[in-house]
Amino acid sequence: MTFRDKVQVREENMNKKIMAIMAIFTPLLLTAYTSALADDHPLYAPYKGWPPCAVMTGEGETDRLGRSVTGVICRSTLFVPDSDKDGVSDDKDQCPDTPPGVEVDEVGCPLDSDNDGVPDYLDQCPDTPPGVAVNNEGCPVDSDGDGVPDDLDECPDTAHGVSVDEVGCPKPVVLQSGVHFGFDSAKLSPNAHTILDKVAEKMRAHPNLKVTITGYTDSIGNADYNMRLSKLRAEAAMDYLSSEGIDPSRMEAVGRGEERPVASNSTKEGRAKNRRVELQTHE
Repeated sequence: MTFRDKVQVREENMNKKIMAIMAIFTPLLLTAYTSALADDHPLYAPYKGWPPCAVMTGEGETDRLGRSVTGVICRSTLFVPDSDKDGVSDDKDQCPDTPPGVEVDEVGCPLDSDNDGVPDYLDQCPDTPPGVAVNNEGCPVDSDGDGVPDDLDECPDTAHGVSVDEVGCPKPVVLQSGVHFGFDSAKLSPNAHTILDKVAEKMRAHPNLKVTITGYTDSIGNADYNMRLSKLRAEAAMDYLSSEGIDPSRMEAVGRGEERPVASNSTKEGRAKNRRVELQTHE
């Protein structure tokens, strides 16, 4: 027997062994795989009636003995539906009813960039700071409806319809303005006396009316000094009204220093307007 004959015999014996092994294990494989994935399995439904593995015969492919080459082909992946078509299959989708076109995260839930509990596609305030309570539209809660959200509102119980400032507090009703002072002075001018006379007249006509007198300064000088100066200006106005017969218990003098300028402190004219007192009424 030639060397080539020996090789051919050896190859034939090997093919016989392979075919014998396939004859034994292919039915077992098909049975086990088919029982594990019955036709009524929800992820197997699109392939109903199809075997998960099949013995395939290669057309036109034969071994050295002229026999058709056979092999087992198995489906390696199952069909997994994506009901809401968001790109995340149902078996991983924690939000399976996402509306069409909504961007989702890796578990199929709509993105919530500011983590306020309202997804981006519904969030009208997508940059809410962490920890701030929001409404159904994702915007900070404004309990008193004054336009200033609760996290910034220093007066959260403002009555409905009351005009408020930037921190949510009622804007003062200015009974009288125009009381101004010279630089670094708390002395009332003749014009200030005239204005305060009118205030005293109104207060005598309305005995239940109370007044808060708030003093201000320009921005020149030390802030602590300006705070004291603004209080002196308010007290000067209060003392004058008291001299006109207004009960001091109906008045309060407050100093605000450089706060809340009504004009620019960068000009001489603006600074003159900021050196003032305002009289605000309350019951």
